[in-house]
Amino acid sequence: MDIVPDFRHEYGKAYIFAGELEKAKQLQISVLENRRKTLGDDHPDTLEAMYWVAWIYGDLGKLQEAEELGILVVSKQREILGDNHLVTLDAMANLAITYNRLGRLQEAEALNLELLERRRRILGQNHPETVISMVNLAVTYNHLSRFREAEVLEVSVLQQQKSSLGENHPGTMHTMSNLAFTYHKLEILQEAEDLGTMVLEMRRSILGDNHPDTLLTIGNLAMTYNKLGRLQEAETLLVEALKKRIDLLGNHHLSALRTQSNLGSTFNKLERWQEAEDLLVLALEKQKDLLSASHPHIIDTINSLVITYTKLGKLKQAEDLNEVLKGLEV
Repeated sequence: MDIVPDFRHEYGKAYIFAGELEKAKQLQISVLENRRKTLGDDHPDTLEAMYWVAWIYGDLGKLQEAEELGILVVSKQREILGDNHLVTLDAMANLAITYNRLGRLQEAEALNLELLERRRRILGQNHPETVISMVNLAVTYNHLSRFREAEVLEVSVLQQQKSSLGENHPGTMHTMSNLAFTYHKLEILQEAEDLGTMVLEMRRSILGDNHPDTLLTIGNLAMTYNKLGRLQEAETLLVEALKKRIDLLGNHHLSALRTQSNLGSTFNKLERWQEAEDLLVLALEKQKDLLSASHPHIIDTINSLVITYTKLGKLKQAEDLNEVLKGLEV
């Protein structure tokens, strides 16, 4: 096989971890096209390229494309390599992340539980891939509002990672960031602030201000400030995160829309109702194009917009949205 696409493959992966997703997409798609042409769809190298393209689609918020390619990869890997092959398990993990992002949380939980059981049995409880499965399951529990279960997993994982990897390892920082978010949801706000501030300082120093992981931490810390009533600090962080996410990923990316919704919620608390309405209406319109009607992000945006409409005296619009919520929330 031509060696150039293999170099492109490695460069593409490097761009992923640097947060430069558009460059990564261009390289990995060219690798996939070349491997399909020269090796066929079922060759292990082709399936590896499919896996990485699905990963990039997920990070770019192209969730339907990520799901379609992810399902194809898992199906072929199960058929060719078997359910317990490590490559198959990696593909399952990527698909579970996509289900999380789509708000299909029961499917994500089922896949993550299967994956965790297989990795524990094949690799052992303390293997890094098993630990990653625990982290991903905790993320699903957070999305399901099962915050205590998420906390138990994350505390256990963090202790293990600090011992084996050190505090500055990307995996350790990822778990610290997730645990800060869980503390936020559990209203353990001082711990959420302390941990979130620590992670943000580390990520700014190691990854840079514009890396997607840094921006995620900025957004989460801002919402902790929001709950603490430190609204000016929350606004400052959210404005920074929103601008950078739009610059990096575009104004239709899910993370940009989430930040926009959170900024609208902060404007509500600041009683800047018109600014809140402008942001929330736009965020909701775009979220509806990308997500299912019952996705937690959509529900959060609607809840914020109900408050805004009520404060602006737009009671009919508020009542209409409340009726929508009654049909969505269980």
